[in-house]
Amino acid sequence: MELARTGARSGRPGGAGLFNVVSVVILVVGVLVIGIAAALLARTLAAAQSIDKKTQTIAENASKINSSTNSVVELNRTNELASSILSSAKPLQGLLNTADSTARDIAGLAKSINTTAGTIKDTAGTVNGTAGTINNAATGINSSVGTISGTTRGIGSPD
Repeated sequence: MELARTGARSGRPGGAGLFNVVSVVILVVGVLVIGIAAALLARTLAAAQSIDKKTQTIAENASKINSSTNSVVELNRTNELASSILSSAKPLQGLLNTADSTARDIAGLAKSINTTAGTIKDTAGTVNGTAGTINNAATGINSSVGTISGTTRGIGSPD
């Protein structure tokens, strides 16, 4: 059984063969384009996966860096607090200088008082020694008065 050709596609003989060749060429070109597109897509996917892995590594490292930079943030806060304390303490320097000067004056005065107290102590020791001598002399005088009194009782007394 033979199919009848209508020749509607081409007015020339052998037109169907040309159509088949063109169709095969288009098909081959299409397969090649699809193959190239698939290869490019595969390379793009591989690059995207590589980027994804690198991004994960960067995220992990960024987390470590973030925790490390917390110390820097705390150091900055500490420096700010130290600056504030220093600013608050600056007016105290004048007061400390005055207190130091007053303390030096008091120390000099205390040294002078200590020297005077030593002199007073020495004088008190001398006075105490003299008082002991006076006391001994008074005791001797008292004893002599007693003797004189005993002797004079019999003289000129109206008994």
